[in-house]
Amino acid sequence: MRDRTRPTPKRLTRPARARGANSRRYLAWIVLMAALLPVLLAWQGLVEQRQLIADRQFDLLSQEIREAIDERLHDHEQILLGGAGLFDASETVSRQEWHTYVERLRLTENYPGILGVGYSQVVRPDQLAAHVAAVRAEGFPDYRLKPSGERALYTAIVYLEPFSGRNLAAFGYDMFSQETRRAAMQAAVDTDATTISGKVRLVQETHGKEQAGFLMYVPIYRPGLPLDTAAERWAALRGFVYSPYRVDDLMAGILGKRSLAIDFRIYDGDGTAADALMYDSAEQHAPEPNPSHTGLQRIQAYGRTWTLSLYSRPGFAAETDLAIIWLVLGLGIGISLALFAVTRLLLDRRAQALALAEEMTARRQESEERFRSVFLHLGQGVVIHGAEGRILDANPAAQDILGTTLEQMRELTSIDSLWQVVREDGRAFSSTDHPVIQALRLGAPVTGVVMGIRHARATPWRWVQVDAYPRRDASGAGVYQVYAVFTDITARRRAEFALKDQSQHTQAILDNVIDGIVTAGPDGTVTSFNPAAERIFGYTAAEVVGGNLSMLMPEPYRSGHDGYMSHHLRTGDERVIGVTRELKGRRQDGTVFPMELAVSRIERGGRPFFIGMIRDITERKQLERMKSELISTVSHELRTPVTSIRGALGLVVGRYAEALPEKVRAMLEMAERNSARLTLLIDDILDLEKIASGRMHFDLHPTDLAALARQAVEANEGYARQLQVQLSDHLELERAPVLADDNRMLQVFANLISNAVKYSPRDGEVQIGLRRHGQGFRALIRDQGPGIPESFKEHIFQRFAQADSSDTREKGGTGLGLSITKAILERHNGVIGYTSREGGGTTFYFDLPEWSGDHADALPPTNEDDPSLRSTS
Repeated sequence: MRDRTRPTPKRLTRPARARGANSRRYLAWIVLMAALLPVLLAWQGLVEQRQLIADRQFDLLSQEIREAIDERLHDHEQILLGGAGLFDASETVSRQEWHTYVERLRLTENYPGILGVGYSQVVRPDQLAAHVAAVRAEGFPDYRLKPSGERALYTAIVYLEPFSGRNLAAFGYDMFSQETRRAAMQAAVDTDATTISGKVRLVQETHGKEQAGFLMYVPIYRPGLPLDTAAERWAALRGFVYSPYRVDDLMAGILGKRSLAIDFRIYDGDGTAADALMYDSAEQHAPEPNPSHTGLQRIQAYGRTWTLSLYSRPGFAAETDLAIIWLVLGLGIGISLALFAVTRLLLDRRAQALALAEEMTARRQESEERFRSVFLHLGQGVVIHGAEGRILDANPAAQDILGTTLEQMRELTSIDSLWQVVREDGRAFSSTDHPVIQALRLGAPVTGVVMGIRHARATPWRWVQVDAYPRRDASGAGVYQVYAVFTDITARRRAEFALKDQSQHTQAILDNVIDGIVTAGPDGTVTSFNPAAERIFGYTAAEVVGGNLSMLMPEPYRSGHDGYMSHHLRTGDERVIGVTRELKGRRQDGTVFPMELAVSRIERGGRPFFIGMIRDITERKQLERMKSELISTVSHELRTPVTSIRGALGLVVGRYAEALPEKVRAMLEMAERNSARLTLLIDDILDLEKIASGRMHFDLHPTDLAALARQAVEANEGYARQLQVQLSDHLELERAPVLADDNRMLQVFANLISNAVKYSPRDGEVQIGLRRHGQGFRALIRDQGPGIPESFKEHIFQRFAQADSSDTREKGGTGLGLSITKAILERHNGVIGYTSREGGGTTFYFDLPEWSGDHADALPPTNEDDPSLRSTS
C-alpha cells in the first residue's frame, strides 16, 4: 500500500519546470523590453538631437546671411565716409579726383553688386542757372536737371562712377524730387548720420530685367559752418555722397558662389506685403512648398528696417539627417532580438550585453560632442590643434582663409612654411609668439591678434583676427587641444589701406604745389609749413612750426594779427575767410614783398583751424607797373602827333576835297577816319591808365540817375538815326537819387547805348530802362542784336576784347569801352552784368546804390540776375 504523504516525483517536476520555464520566458520578455526601451529612448533622443541640430543649422545659416548683409552695408558706408572725407579735406573735388578715388576702390573686384559711388550737389533755386552752365562748361553741353520744374531745393547728381553704362541715365537726376529718396536724404541731414532709402525704382533701370533698388546717403557740409542743429546742418548742406544698389546684383555680390541650404526673401519695412518685396533667392528655382524650417529676422540698417523671411530648401532635411539614427535603431532592435533569443540560454551574459550597450552610448556621445565643437562657429574659420600645435581639423571657412584643404594642412603647424604669417607692421611671427603656440604654452586664451596670412602659392593676402582657446584634459593639468577662431577682416584692412594711400597722395600734392600752404590753430600757432612756403619766406618748416603767424607779416599786419584772429573767433565775422586779397609778407631776411592770400577755415576735433594759400606776386606786380608805364608813355607820346595829323587831314578834306581827284579824296577821308579812331583809342587807353593809377578825377555828388538816362537817350539819338535804329525810353522811375559823377555816368550810358546801336539790325530797337532793384537802382540797355557768342562771354570785360577780332570784322571799336565802363562803375560802388542768348539779343545792366542824406554808405548792390531778364538769357 503506497504512502500518500510523499509527493510523486513526476507530479512535482512538471509544475516546477513549468514555473521555471514561465520564469525564464517572463525574464526573456523583461530583458527584451528592457533592451528595447533604451534603444527606443536613444532613437527618440537622436531624433530630437537631429531636430536640434537642424534648428541650430538653420539659425546659423540665417545668422550668416544677416551678418553678411550687415557687414556689406557697413563696408559700403565706409566707402561713402571715405568719399565724404575727400570733400571735407578739400575746398573743391574735381570730376577727375572723384574718378581716381572710386577707381582705387576697385568696386567690381572688392564690392561686387555695388552699382556705383556718386556725389549729388545741393543746388538752390537761385543757383540753378549757374550750376547748369558750370556743368555744361565741363564738356556736357546737353546737361540739364531731371525732372524739370520749379522746386524749393534741387540735388543734382554730378559725379557717379563708374561713369558708363546704366549710370549715364542718372547724370543730372534730382533725387530730392522723389518722395522715398527725399525722405532718406532728409533723415540723413536731420540725424547727421548715414541713411538708406526705402524700395525704389532706380533711374538706371534702362534695360534688362528690372530689379528692386535702394540708395545709401552720407551728407556733406560746407567747411567752417556750425553743424550742431538740424537747421544749421541744412544751412551748411553741400550735398550727398551716395551709392545706388540693384538688390539682386547686391545679393549676388554678398553671397557669391555659396551653396545655400535655405532660401530667403527681403522685404522693405516691418511687414511682408507683396509690394514691399525687394529680393527672393528662390526666383531661379522651385521653392519648398512646405518648408521644415521658417523664421523672420529684422535688420535695422541706417534708419531703415528690413524684414528677412527665411525658409528651408527641399534638400535641407536631407543635409541634416543623421544616418546613425537608423543605424542605432536597427542595431538596437537586432541586439534586443538577439538578447531575447539567447537570454533563456545565456542569462549570465547579461553583464556583457549591458557593457556593450554602454560602450555604444559612449561612442555616440563622443561623436555628438565632436560634431558640435567643430561646427560651433560656422560663420568663422575654426582650426583644431593638438597638444604639439599640429592641425587636426579645420572647417570650410578656415580652409578658405588659409588657402588650402584640410588634407594638405593636416599634421602641419600654424607657423609652417606653407604660409606667410605677418604682423600689422609687416614683421613675421616667430615660433613662440604665434597665438596658437602661446595658448599651448600659457594654457590661457590669447585673443584679438591681427595677422596677415598668405599661402605659398601666391594667393592674395588675407587679414584675420585670431582668438586661440586652449582645452584642458579631464584632470585639468595639461592642454591637449587649442581651438583657433579666425575672423576675416580683409575688407576692413583694404579700406584702411585705401584711406592711408589717399592721405599720402594728398600730402604729396601739398608738398609739390607751387603755392605756399600754411596752417594754424585758433591761437595763431603755425601747425604746418609746406616746401613752397619755405621757398617764399626763406624759413624752414622747423623754424616756423610752433611759432606765431605774425612772424611772417610786416607792420602794421604783425601788430594787428592777434586782434583780427580774436575778433573773428568772438564774432564769427568772415570778411577775410574764403576771399583772395593782396597784402604784404615779410621774409626771413626782413624784406617785404607783395603776395596774394586766401584763408579758409576748417573744424578738427571741435576746434577751428585755418589754412592760408600764399602766392608771391612780386614779378606780376613789376610787370603790371612796367606795362602801365609803357602804355602811359606811348599814349602821351602818340596823342600830340596824331592830333596834328587828324587836324591837317581834316583841313585838307574840308577845303580842297572838290579839287582833288576821286581816289586821292577817298584815301584822305579813310586816313581821317582812321586817325579819329586812333585818337579815340589813345583816349580810352589814357582813361584806363588814369583809373588804374588812381589819377582820374571823380566829382561824386548827389545827382538824379533818371535825368542822366534821359539826357543820354537824347545825346545818342543822332548816332542811332545814322544806323537806322530807334531808341526807346522805358524809365519806370521819375527820380533815382545816386552819388555819382555826371560826366562819367554819361560816358557809361554812351558806351552801352552805342554798343547796343552798333550791334542792332536796321529798323531795330534799343530799349533804355530804369527800375528799383534791391537797395538801389538798376539801369538796363536791351538790344535786338545777334547776342554774345558763348566762347566770348568770359572775356567780355577784358581790355581790347572783341567777339570778332579779325581784320575783316564788320563792327569797329577799340575793345576798351566795356572795360572802362566796368572800372568807372566800380569807382561808383556799382556793378555791371549782362544776359544774352545767341540770336536772341543782349541786355546790359548796371546797379548803383541809392543815396540819401541820412545814410550815404549804402550797401553795394549784388550782381545777381534780374528775374525779369531771364526770358532773354
